[in-house]
Amino acid sequence: MIYEANSSLVRAQNVIQELREISSSFERVVVAFSGGMDSTVALFLSLQALGREKVTSCTVDWDIYFPSLARENVDYWVNNLEVNHVYLPGRKVMEEIMKSGPSCNRCTKEAKLGTIRRYFGDKVLIVGGANQSDSWGKRGVKLLNNTYSPLFDFSKEEIKNLASFFSLPLRRIGENKLREGCLLKHLLKPLISPYHSQAVVKSNESLLKILNEKKMERDIANVKIIGPLNRNIALVNVKPLPSLALREEITAILSSIKEIDEISWVDSPITLVVRANLGQYRNSSSLYWLEEGRLQPEFAFPITIRWMPSSNRRLHTFQVVDFKKESINYDQCRYQESFSSIL
Repeated sequence: MIYEANSSLVRAQNVIQELREISSSFERVVVAFSGGMDSTVALFLSLQALGREKVTSCTVDWDIYFPSLARENVDYWVNNLEVNHVYLPGRKVMEEIMKSGPSCNRCTKEAKLGTIRRYFGDKVLIVGGANQSDSWGKRGVKLLNNTYSPLFDFSKEEIKNLASFFSLPLRRIGENKLREGCLLKHLLKPLISPYHSQAVVKSNESLLKILNEKKMERDIANVKIIGPLNRNIALVNVKPLPSLALREEITAILSSIKEIDEISWVDSPITLVVRANLGQYRNSSSLYWLEEGRLQPEFAFPITIRWMPSSNRRLHTFQVVDFKKESINYDQCRYQESFSSIL
């Protein structure tokens, strides 16, 4: 414990010193703040390095896609740390990106950082919470133009140790013990109409609400919306798996959502049938990170992916079109006949 404390202190001091050096050529620092653990630690260290006079926290507001508990977390930390804070609208930009398929990295760059940059200009240093637990931290760079990730070299566990060292209470939404974010990331197909957006928002807010009411501890809790564009299939992920009685209660609640056509619990290993943009389909590294970094960490049981190329030029990323729990015959997928028409 003493070693961990000393190590955390040394690393924090290094980050603080680096923040001072890098920010010296900018008018002020703007921390892209989501209320999660990573951005909270980044904000705290920025304040320690520069003081409140030179630091502003900024939250891009996803509107209906911003979990209600996440908004509460943002407001809690803004008041607790007494930092200047700005909310900026980001829903329209996010929805435009999602028309082409799920893309968290593009959303981070364009909808989140892009919105902040357009508002504050290029004379500020934008500080984010990217680290080794996400693809930006794995494949990006620590400092790019006026965007800086002070936790870039840290693992999730190391960030957690820093939070503990500085007595920063972890305030989780309850959807994932490693990384939590907007609700739209659970839509695993293009966002074409309110039929898709309402399905993912209503189902995930309902799931989190009942699990919180039951005070059920969990590592994962989400509802993935997959399927053809004309059919919303809800894959319910909760780890550990709730009791049968609670599952039935949750299923009944989700069944009342008119935008959901089918509900299935992920209660065993599952195979996902995924159509991918040709560029991604031909890039083994991209497929690996989609499977291991983007999808698997948010499923309650191991997944296997059956990748299929898409001829749809409007699909820039991927779409999960079907699933199978048992040994799968890809010539007899339930929605095989609709693949060519939707993609």
